[in-house]
Amino acid sequence: MTILTKVLHLPEQFPLIRGMVSYAIIWPTCSITQEYLEHGTSVENANWARAARFGFFGAFCMAPVFYGWMKYSSRFIKRNSLLSAVTRAAIEQLTYAPLAMAYFFFGMSLLEMKPIDACMQEVREKLWPTWKIGVVFWPVVQTLNFYFISEKNRIVFVSVASFIWTVYLAHMKSSDKNNQIKSNPKAISASPAK
Repeated sequence: MTILTKVLHLPEQFPLIRGMVSYAIIWPTCSITQEYLEHGTSVENANWARAARFGFFGAFCMAPVFYGWMKYSSRFIKRNSLLSAVTRAAIEQLTYAPLAMAYFFFGMSLLEMKPIDACMQEVREKLWPTWKIGVVFWPVVQTLNFYFISEKNRIVFVSVASFIWTVYLAHMKSSDKNNQIKSNPKAISASPAK
């Protein structure tokens, strides 16, 4: 076996690392994509500090938590049927999803160096509206994931699906700034350029 072959098989041997690398690429890309979709921001003018926070949080916080959840939840329902896939997706939306969303808003706010009270306030303001969208999007994705995708490839599959979701999370994360600008047009001139 050549060195190249061994390197190419590393993702199969270490699915957590594969998920972390996926999230380290996908999450900052989603941050930049959201800026472009909402504001027409070019790559050169993107908020690279924000993208770096997304990359760090995605790789080192969300990927390991999600990997742990996937391994843990796989032990509950072992059968591979459409009913079990739908059941797993529903359980995830009622248990994992609200915690993951709260973790996201709180953790990203901490990375922005916000005080704990401000982090908690952001969770209170954004958790429910975000969960209402997620409860429609993720059951479809996770039903497909649990039913059709092998366990070793689930993190990668969800990484691809999470691109759309993470663009939405980036939108929700920036929504307080957007609301401030709408309610206070003078904030546009006071806010730093991107």
